[in-house]
Amino acid sequence: MKKLAIILLTVMLFTFPSNALADVAPPINPPGSNPQPGTESTQVRMMAETVLIDVQNDGRLGSASITADFTMRNLGSDPESMAVRFPISANDGRGEYPEITDFTVSVAGTQIQYRRTSYPDVEDASQTVPWAEFDITFPVGRDVPIQVKYKLRGSGYAPYTAFYYILESGAGWKDTIGSADIILRLPYEATPQNVIMDFQIGWAETTPGGSFEGNEVRWHFEDFEPGLYQVIQNMEFALVAPAAWQKVLEDRANAAKYPNDSEVWGQLGKAYKSIVLMSRYYRTDEGGEALYQLSIDAYEKCLSLNPNDAQWHAGFAELLAYHSFVDSLNGIVEPDAVRALDEIRIALALSPFDDTVRSIADTIYFMFPQGMSQTESGYDFPWLTQTPTALPPTPTIVPVYDPETLAGTYQSETITLANNKQAVLKLTLRADYSAEMENKGADEVVISIGTWTDNGDSSITFNFVGIDGKPARIVFFFDHDALQAGEYPAFYGQTGITMRRPDTATPLPPATETPRPVLTPTPVAADSKPSSSLPCGSAALAPLAVGMWLINKRRYTE
Repeated sequence: MKKLAIILLTVMLFTFPSNALADVAPPINPPGSNPQPGTESTQVRMMAETVLIDVQNDGRLGSASITADFTMRNLGSDPESMAVRFPISANDGRGEYPEITDFTVSVAGTQIQYRRTSYPDVEDASQTVPWAEFDITFPVGRDVPIQVKYKLRGSGYAPYTAFYYILESGAGWKDTIGSADIILRLPYEATPQNVIMDFQIGWAETTPGGSFEGNEVRWHFEDFEPGLYQVIQNMEFALVAPAAWQKVLEDRANAAKYPNDSEVWGQLGKAYKSIVLMSRYYRTDEGGEALYQLSIDAYEKCLSLNPNDAQWHAGFAELLAYHSFVDSLNGIVEPDAVRALDEIRIALALSPFDDTVRSIADTIYFMFPQGMSQTESGYDFPWLTQTPTALPPTPTIVPVYDPETLAGTYQSETITLANNKQAVLKLTLRADYSAEMENKGADEVVISIGTWTDNGDSSITFNFVGIDGKPARIVFFFDHDALQAGEYPAFYGQTGITMRRPDTATPLPPATETPRPVLTPTPVAADSKPSSSLPCGSAALAPLAVGMWLINKRRYTE
């Protein structure tokens, strides 16, 4: 389970209309856990465990009723009596300590009492949290069945939720865990569309290896020692929130019942779209791609029944545009991008003054400015009348720095952000031109993933998604032993950003003979006006120019 409030921001997208604040990780509710022995050493082994995570459609993020059965056996020569303990709380990443609810424990089928105590957090020993503690005697060579039951709340932002289960607390028993069966049960059929496999939703990534069986996903492990550096660690389950998936099921049923109602099909397409697009990105896993096609099919059916509905044309255009925008960052114009322009063109023709239509049109224009241009009367659509050109002419940039030499970690002093909170920034540049920046505040850590480019003029640019969820960049110049920000988002305050390698034994690259432009550090507003030129980048990363044109289009100096 991820204890820090971290989300990896991976793509330079606009803020998608949502009540999800996907640029900051959510507080995480307590995870489930294996029990721990109450002594430093024991001859009692966990022979087998079966854990059922029974998900309920209970609130926006759902809940899960947990039933965990453990078979324990004393392999020693003497009986052991001990206080077995079970964590009932954890730090949620925001300094709060929510607890699991409805906790009960039974031994050999008989419910027993437990007492509330305090021990270190399973995943952060520096924190003391409440535990449930109960006394058990383990006779020599006999199996002792223990069952715990409790309820967890989902963690995350709709339309996604996550549940966690800590296996490594069971590593305190003797030897390995003999076997484990972990069962995730949904209130409807489990599929890769509603259980996200092979894709991280930000705060959770489903543990690989699960097999789908009806309403369940099952994992089985044999003879293993769970832990941070072991093959098997802890369990994570990333899901479509039950309420969101129930909406899909209801809309599917309505479409089957009223197959000639365009509104019903439009609502189904919208329900699929809300899951596919998430909040900043779209799902690229198998289930996500299936949902994308299902959304297309539903919108097509809707518009075949009512071709004159401007808002459904605009909604369809939004789906196609967001999905294809990421591919455009690689310099490829996807057919769906052209189709999105055609759909928004039709919507504008049908209802040119509709606020919803115009808002979606504005967003698509910022995504694909070469394919859709503004005029005094509205928009023109060059890509609909000519062969699309993926990239505008881009000058060849000759890199100044060896990326291997430049690669490393740079850290700022404490800075005061525009919201008056304090933070320390840590920028990591890699030789493959990937980069990430950690924004560490008093109560949360946010990590932004992006790329860096060598501008060929003794400066580099870090391109990423800002704290506000919008595309952003920081232009750095080398100033002796430091990276000095010449341009940066206004969110980072007015005092400037200076970053140095914490390891002073690793010098910055030597100065080059290329003259460095003189540039006063300038915070850049998020709602900036168009500028006339594209940002430069290394020749190797020139395809990013299309995506980063969007950033330049929105910048002006405050």
